[in-house]
Amino acid sequence: MRDSATYQAMLDQGRAEGVDEGRATEARELLMEIGSERFGPPDARTQAGLMAIVDHARLHASVRRLSRASSWTELLDEDA
Repeated sequence: MRDSATYQAMLDQGRAEGVDEGRATEARELLMEIGSERFGPPDARTQAGLMAIVDHARLHASVRRLSRASSWTELLDEDA
């Protein structure tokens, strides 16, 4: 079974998803770190909103917008 093309494809897909998830986690951590310095620690609602964003590109765009936003709420509202 381990030699089958289907099994190998499933492994490759799992690896790719793991990489994407890791990149999203890193972007989210960066967003929370820089955002906390700028706006203060996020409250529970904001943390939940940040955790709900799983797309790396969307998180990366939020990091770029940090300098223009004046609050966590504004940042997340722009992201919606």
